[in-house]
Amino acid sequence: MEGVYHVVCHKCPFEGLYGSATHASVERTAHEQAYDHRVSSLEINRPEPSAEV
Repeated sequence: MEGVYHVVCHKCPFEGLYGSATHASVERTAHEQAYDHRVSSLEINRPEPSAEV
């Protein structure tokens, strides 16, 4: 599943799979700003999360 990004909120059921890093980042940022929740994003083929802040 190369190039697939999993975005998940740590405070509510918000979760999604996105086919582009840009789309995943936009959705993650929008959810964080709208709800003040902590959200993680992981490229599925990566063994560890990216260090992006």
